[in-house]
Formats: sequence, C-alpha cells, structure tokens
Amino acid sequence: MRLSSMACEPSLPKPARMAYRAGMGTKKSIGGPGTRDKLIEAAFRVVARDGLADANVKSIAAEAGVNPGLLHYHFATKDALLEAAIESASARYMAQIDALIAATPRAGLFDAYVAFAAATLDANRDLFRVRLALGARAMNDARLAERLEVGNAAVRSRLAMVFAAGAGRSEVDDRDRLRARMTKAAFEGLMLSWLTQPDFPMREALTEWAVGLRAGLGEG
Repeated sequence: MRLSSMACEPSLPKPARMAYRAGMGTKKSIGGPGTRDKLIEAAFRVVARDGLADANVKSIAAEAGVNPGLLHYHFATKDALLEAAIESASARYMAQIDALIAATPRAGLFDAYVAFAAATLDANRDLFRVRLALGARAMNDARLAERLEVGNAAVRSRLAMVFAAGAGRSEVDDRDRLRARMTKAAFEGLMLSWLTQPDFPMREALTEWAVGLRAGLGEG
C-alpha cells in the first residue's frame, strides 16, 4: 500500500503553487527567453556563495550574464527575486520527497526517507544555506516569515506522513504532526552546525536521530 503525497493537510498548496507572487513580474519577452529563470538561478547561487549581504542587483545580474535593469523588469524588488529563488529550489526538493512517497510502500517509507536524507545532504547544501540565511532575516521580517512558513508547512506535512508510515498507520495524527514540527526545528539546528563547523558529524547525527525516532514510532 502506498501513501498519496496529498493524504494529509489537503489545504496546503502543491509545490507548483508555492510561488511567492507578491511583487513579481510575469513578462518574459525582454532580455530573451528564460531571462527570469536565469535571474532566479543566479540569485540562488550568489546567496549560497556570498551570503545575503553581498547579494545585490549588480552581483546577481553579473552572475546571470544580463543587464542589471532586467532584474527590475522581471521582479519589482530584489527581495521578490530572492524569495523566488528559494521557492524554486525548495519546489525541486519537495518534488523529490513527493516522488519518494509515491513510489515507496508504506512499510518501507521511514527507512527510505532516512536513506534519502543522508544521500542528498551534499547535493542540497546550498539549499540549506540559502534557506537558513533567509530564515535568519525572517526573524525581523513578518512578511518573509509568513512566506517561508508555506514551505515549512509543506515539509512538515510530508514528515508527518513518513512518521505515520513508520508507526504502521495510513492516517496522520497529532503526534505525527508534533514529531514533524520538532524534527524540522531540530534539523535546522543540525544544518546550521554542519554548515558552520567543518568537523560536525552530520551523518552520524542523522543516524542517531533515526534510531531514536524509530524506537519511538514502534512504541506508538
């Protein structure tokens, strides 16, 4: 039996609908096909490499290989572009999780998710870096915090499905949702340590988390 990726919290938008629309342009003709996408990818790379402080219009445009004026043609503000960048990268990550849930029998989903998380750590390092950078800014920006919460809620809903499956259930309950919330918060702390401390044993920490949670799910 397989779990549907939308079996829990159906009111949540699908990854494809998680766009941060406010202040974003929709025109695509000026600058050639794909200019908007080039800017989104360039903004993501600049923040991952140089940090938010150095992610300015000039550096992003240079990374994209376009005229700086095109940024304001496609996006009303630099912040709108940065939000689009994290949304785009997060949507790709969520699509991977949804594919895993759809393809994995319920009995093996927890172990499959743990293996996925460990196998994709390095590939998603920049995503974690950019996400944490924007998360820090969101502490003083209620609007950004609200937008980031859309992605957070989507991740938590998938984690809750994984935990329900690990406990041998097809339906998510409040304990699964609490575990998902705690896990999301704990992972952000682990990721911060991993990104700032070269010797942090991230994979060992992930293994230890899985052992403890698996025992808890069995008791549930």
